[in-house]
Amino acid sequence: MAPRKAKKESFLHRLGAAVGEWLLPAGGPAERPWLRYSVRVATVLAIIFATGWGFAKMEQRVVSLERYQQPLYLEWELLPDWLQLPDNRHILDALARSVDLGECDRQLDSELASRIGTALARPSVGWVREVERVRVRSDGIVTVRCQFRRPAAWVRYGKSCYLVDEHRVRLPGRYQFNDSKGSGLITVLGTRTPPPAVGHVWDAADLSAGVLLVELLKDRPFRHQVTAVYVDNYNGREDAAKPYIELATDRKDSRVWWGRPPNEEFGREPTATQKITLLESLYRQWGRIDMNRPYVSVTTWPDRVAMPKPMSAIDTSEPARHPGIRLLRG
Repeated sequence: MAPRKAKKESFLHRLGAAVGEWLLPAGGPAERPWLRYSVRVATVLAIIFATGWGFAKMEQRVVSLERYQQPLYLEWELLPDWLQLPDNRHILDALARSVDLGECDRQLDSELASRIGTALARPSVGWVREVERVRVRSDGIVTVRCQFRRPAAWVRYGKSCYLVDEHRVRLPGRYQFNDSKGSGLITVLGTRTPPPAVGHVWDAADLSAGVLLVELLKDRPFRHQVTAVYVDNYNGREDAAKPYIELATDRKDSRVWWGRPPNEEFGREPTATQKITLLESLYRQWGRIDMNRPYVSVTTWPDRVAMPKPMSAIDTSEPARHPGIRLLRG
């Protein structure tokens, strides 16, 4: 082994001497620093060029291998329960279409993960609140982890219905009113502000009050009995003598007179927490928050309800002055 190494070093030494002699002939000037500098620069450039060319050829070689020519597949990590339901599969299909992972995409594309993340984060996609991670695995699977916007309520505007999350961000889609039935979500009706573009906040005070109330009712035992929140009379804009907000129940033509929006009672009505406690008490005692009656009002007392006569426009702020009101303790 040693003689072979010595021969190799001797060959390289003789080659270097020959090149040096060709660049700096023996009979030439003793000092030519500019030539030495030029030689060094040229050598460095040649090495850089050769290295780059070699890597480019190697990359082409690797990319052309069959294992890197296989189609890529999208896989979602840590999906929330509601997105794992078969009925919501269309949402994941829509997200996959927005990514547009095609036949030309390859595993070794250094920009692939970034492009997918950018595509999913576009406001027009709507369903994605935040892209946490996109990873291209060696087996051709592209894994994506996101925080999703979950539908919190339906909003009816005109003859159409729209979905919003708990922050009132509009979600994709425009639906018929019948589409909202049987979904398990509460519908907010009566907003006067038209819907924004998908992915943008629906900036309306009446809708904000309605969605906030929907969120407060979300985990209550009687939640399944509430079908809609009416904000037509928000801030008494239609009739100051009537409740600002009403709840519709799954009993035909039954309402719960809720009153002022949550956090806006200002001492004139029980707080939202007190009203919910009262409704829970009614649910335990009667099995229904509307007590099987046309109207139940929780706007006046924290421990009892008023039941106005049907179709009577009365001022619930002073129920004792009006006939036809029966009080029941919760």
